[in-house]
Amino acid sequence: MDATERDLFLQFLWTQDEADAIGTPDQLKEWLVSLELLDPAVTVTEADVRLARHVRAATRGLCAANSGWPLDPRTTATIEELNALAPLQVTVRPDATLAVVAGGTGVARALSSLLAIGYEATVSGEFMRFKACKACGWAFFDESRNASKKWCDMGSCGTRSKMKAYRERKKQAEARA
Repeated sequence: MDATERDLFLQFLWTQDEADAIGTPDQLKEWLVSLELLDPAVTVTEADVRLARHVRAATRGLCAANSGWPLDPRTTATIEELNALAPLQVTVRPDATLAVVAGGTGVARALSSLLAIGYEATVSGEFMRFKACKACGWAFFDESRNASKKWCDMGSCGTRSKMKAYRERKKQAEARA
């Protein structure tokens, strides 16, 4: 997986913070067109927005599972729904190797393209490095040597988590004394 694909995958995971960047048909269309995943002539519906939100949640659920949390049972159903609309297909690259590409049309195809990136990351062994922060739940790519990172940012979430654990230990020690 190259850095561009990794960034694209993370960009999808980060489309919701205080505001949802794919919360309306117009926003979803603008976002997908800007990434060249969707033809500007395609009409985007509320059903497409619902599907995109569900696929984002399912993908975040996979990141959380990579961080040790249980897999949300809705994840599988969502991925199966997307596969029914735009199944991944095996094709031959010009260099005579195999690739997985999105089938289908419209928004489902665009979302399936993102899923193909996740599949390629799985095959290369990198998908396990897509994780969810133990403190804030934000998805991140673990670039540490041993893939043991627990927080999106040690300076904020890591420090807060360690301070919280320290205060809890101190409180328990005082209670015993």
